[in-house]
Amino acid sequence: MRYAVDLAGRRLMVETGTDGRFLVDDEVVTIAARPLGKDHWSIACQGRSHEVAILGRDPLRVWVDGVEVRAAVTDERALAAAGRDASASGSQHEIRAPMPGLLKAVHVAVGDTVERGDAIATLEAMKMENELRSPERARVAKLAVAAGTKVEGGALLAVLVSAD
Repeated sequence: MRYAVDLAGRRLMVETGTDGRFLVDDEVVTIAARPLGKDHWSIACQGRSHEVAILGRDPLRVWVDGVEVRAAVTDERALAAAGRDASASGSQHEIRAPMPGLLKAVHVAVGDTVERGDAIATLEAMKMENELRSPERARVAKLAVAAGTKVEGGALLAVLVSAD
């Protein structure tokens, strides 16, 4: 699952992994957490250790190494349902691989205008083909990979810019 994390005025896109690895703004990050108590952890991230505690939940207040930070975490589905997905907050939307697989086809070219629901690419994963579709009317600004490429989960495939 992907999340938009607003932390101390900075927005990060985070995709959770099952093996202690996360994708944070297109960078693989290894994280290990050890509980120290209720809502209190020792977190090792990229070789550095941090003490983290949740101080409050509404609004979310996090204590990191002795400094209080306001934070917000929203999953992609909630962002889309609220109409505040990445395309609305900067008129840009990233199409990413939802899981590792083989990019079977790219159905668009840079500069093309696509409508909401149009197929952008087809990803084969676990012997199934998944069509990745445009979330809105947009122009294709970037294609990051070509058909026939093996991709990891979370890999950037295309960038769309709002056409409205």
